[in-house]
Amino acid sequence: MKKMTRFSLIVVVLLVTSIIAAGTVWGYSALRKVDATANDNIKIYYNGELQAFTDTDGSKISPVIINGRTYLPLRAISELVGVDIEWDGNTQSIYLTSNAENPANTGTPKPQTSPTPNTNTSKPSNTTNKNKGTIDDPVKFGDTYYWSAREEYIDNYASADYSFTVLDVQPVTLDYIESLGFSLNSNASNFDYAMVTVKVTVSNAKVEYGEEFMNLPFYRRIWGTETPTGQYVIGGTDFGFEGSLSDKAEEAVLDSKGFIKMIKAGEVCEFSYTGKAIIPLTKNAENYLVVEKDASLDYEDSFLYFRLK
Repeated sequence: MKKMTRFSLIVVVLLVTSIIAAGTVWGYSALRKVDATANDNIKIYYNGELQAFTDTDGSKISPVIINGRTYLPLRAISELVGVDIEWDGNTQSIYLTSNAENPANTGTPKPQTSPTPNTNTSKPSNTTNKNKGTIDDPVKFGDTYYWSAREEYIDNYASADYSFTVLDVQPVTLDYIESLGFSLNSNASNFDYAMVTVKVTVSNAKVEYGEEFMNLPFYRRIWGTETPTGQYVIGGTDFGFEGSLSDKAEEAVLDSKGFIKMIKAGEVCEFSYTGKAIIPLTKNAENYLVVEKDASLDYEDSFLYFRLK
């Protein structure tokens, strides 16, 4: 098996993430609108040296935050790490080629601080979970699951106590999805779809350095759905329509002037929100909703499973 270098891994992850971000409700490669925030305060270091990215016309390129994830143009990253990039407009394809003989920016590496593994996976005090939240023991429909997490967020760490409840599940048609402004393609009919309504509470929330937008470090991402036999569909849309989960999370932390509140190191905040998400379902099977629980855990342990009926 070909070994992937750290540089190529970074680029591939960015590429895959970008493809997903540009997909439709279920992650296919059609165009749709996304809510994004340019953040000029984010600094990008490579091998210990601060980087400044510019477009072909010399204008500044700023990191963009979409649903709590930070994005940069793929070309900017590929040029930084010495990877050739080529765009084929006819097939809508991006080709990346490693260029080991011309590594870019060989400054002195900055010592890296890895996130401390979260050994506190217990639930908050005064709470009781009836199920483990695993694929073998999913949370029952309507029950609330409680947990605590400490995770890396960009160049910071965020910790909080959480609860998550699936309140309602309603089937939706492709016509309804189109009426919300989303694009469909020929593969859309391979899946069923549902609109889920969930409630999320965040308490005892803290960041360890600087300051962050209050909603972003603590947002619980919907990963997709999975059947008890292991068939899964990655994707789902929790923003871009009225009542969406992402919009409700943002509304929960607005100040009196309509701006998103900031949380600073040393402060503690709490908030809750109830919103909706469109999820894809494997046909003719029971499906579990899969939610990101704790990104600091091993991959297979980092998700929660909820029954949808």
